[in-house]
Amino acid sequence: MKNLTSYTDINALLNKVENSLLILEAKYNESLHNQVVSPELLVEVKDILGNLRSSLDFLSHKFSKNNFPICDGVSDFENRSKDFSASIQLILEKWQPFKGNEWLGQFNILNNKSKHITLIPQKRTEVIETRVTHPQGGSVSWGQGVTFGSGVSVMGVPIDPRTQLPVANNMVKTERIVWVNFAFDIEGIAELPNNILVLPFLKICFEKIVQIINEVSAADNE
Repeated sequence: MKNLTSYTDINALLNKVENSLLILEAKYNESLHNQVVSPELLVEVKDILGNLRSSLDFLSHKFSKNNFPICDGVSDFENRSKDFSASIQLILEKWQPFKGNEWLGQFNILNNKSKHITLIPQKRTEVIETRVTHPQGGSVSWGQGVTFGSGVSVMGVPIDPRTQLPVANNMVKTERIVWVNFAFDIEGIAELPNNILVLPFLKICFEKIVQIINEVSAADNE
């Protein structure tokens, strides 16, 4: 078991999350062709969100009787962080959603929804990328939504406006790549964007929460 932070109790939770992320990624890879995400995967995501939230609350309870503050405004944060020292308060403040860390606010909404309301549904999404590669090195790629008009060339090869692909040639290699992802199906939740990809989002939350805990630990030991 790795020591991700200096707190042994929090490490137990974070190690569990890290292992769960590896399992989740493997299960997603097994489910690439499934149009519906299984309830088992939804439970995995719920548990990861809950354990990440618990790690923050464990941290907060070392200094306060309250849970870790996640606030949309300064006054709310000041009211909920009075038990912390000035140095730790500064660290927690810079990570707040009102300081530009939208991921933490989104994390809080998703965790509360999965904990109190329902398992958060997910949907399988596909992103098609076109990649043109020159045999002597270098490549150009573009995604859906990019449209070329007449007279456009890529790496010296004209683009056919009808197909949006390079015309037949022996100069470059053209590939159409389909990237499959799983996104939170969060229609109706006005506070959240519609394009949150589950695994990348959870990995970001994990990395940043480890960083928060390590920063607080360092300030606590000064």
